[in-house]
Amino acid sequence: MSERLTELPQEWDFPGDESPLPEESITLLNYLSRKVFNDYEPAQFHPFRARLLDWINNLPDPRDQQMLVSLLLDVFYVGRREFEALFRSAYRGAIARWILDSTNLDPFSPTIDNSIRTYADELWICPVSDSLRINSFLKVNGLKSKEVRPDWRSLGRLGDEIKIRDYVNRNKIKGLVLLEDFVGSGRQSTAAVKFAAKALSDIPILFCPLVVCPKGDKALIELTNGLQNVRYDPIVVLPDDVVLDFEKSRGAEATEVDAFLRRIMPSLQAATEEFMYGFEETGAKVVLFSNCPNNTLPIFHHETEQWKPLFPRVMRQS
Repeated sequence: MSERLTELPQEWDFPGDESPLPEESITLLNYLSRKVFNDYEPAQFHPFRARLLDWINNLPDPRDQQMLVSLLLDVFYVGRREFEALFRSAYRGAIARWILDSTNLDPFSPTIDNSIRTYADELWICPVSDSLRINSFLKVNGLKSKEVRPDWRSLGRLGDEIKIRDYVNRNKIKGLVLLEDFVGSGRQSTAAVKFAAKALSDIPILFCPLVVCPKGDKALIELTNGLQNVRYDPIVVLPDDVVLDFEKSRGAEATEVDAFLRRIMPSLQAATEEFMYGFEETGAKVVLFSNCPNNTLPIFHHETEQWKPLFPRVMRQS
């Protein structure tokens, strides 16, 4: 047992052989605290440094505390500026390629940028869910799109296919672009894409998620291979080492991190091992500045009387 930490131990910058930390971890974490993690929106009135110490103190053993820090340093964090870069990449990359493949535009024309922008303004650019900030995407890229820009997750539950098709026809929409900020297992996105492909079977559809976990990428490739009018073109597909594999954790390939997650289950009041790997056992180590996905390891976002989260989630009512 150790006393409650009131500051990050500087000696952790010089870890022993049995420590899970790399050298200069605290120096790096101090930098990330100021420059990266501090813009987490759902906890903007609770400074990251205070949350960090509360989170580390969830566990009393110094080695377990170091394991938490080690996992934090492995997080794929997408901040505000990174989102703007992803927005630009989606438009100038996936959307522009799709337009060129769908038209007779000359990619070598000196006016190609204006031609692509003109065509893009005749598309219906919409989010899959309300977590994708469609207005920000349009502003960053200088696009107009249509006045009505619903999220297709809601349309799939509440929308009228006849009215949707009528809107497309009246506005002479040439194609539908669906955007999403993050895809974990793919369950939420696949339902929306299926509905869009069925409702608008006579126009081309591009689904362009910004960040995708391996599990979701596999599910979406399988889905869109069977849909004639849908192209799937993600911006960033995360490598396998950014997620923890739950199936491997149950066999000979289990890692020290897997053992750690099992050991601290009582601290999170976890009823099953599956819970420790996030929604549908995605095992993600991903945090967005706007929210922490439920596919991410619960050690980062779960909250109980015994466990204080580092990145508290804003959750929807079910």
